[in-house]
Amino acid sequence: MEVKRRANGQFKESGNPKTQFKKGDIPNPNGRNGALADIINKVFDEEVDEKTKKELMIRKVYRMAMNGSLGAVTYLSDRTEGKAKETKEITHKDTLIIE
Repeated sequence: MEVKRRANGQFKESGNPKTQFKKGDIPNPNGRNGALADIINKVFDEEVDEKTKKELMIRKVYRMAMNGSLGAVTYLSDRTEGKAKETKEITHKDTLIIE
């Protein structure tokens, strides 16, 4: 196995300097086209009966919350009111610290 460090502990240079990126080169000119988030957002923006799929999804979650789904209630409240701040009690000998 090849040692990748010099005697002083620094890493050796790697790769072929003739083929490495030059200043101004763009390694991925098309960005992250086709990433999962992009595909999901594209689907969400499609319209069904003059409403986006994202709006239909939120309406469905709202109906679930109204029917008693605690998970749906938590989802909606976290996104509208923000998540509740978590507190911790840390005790060390005679000291009580509350974060």
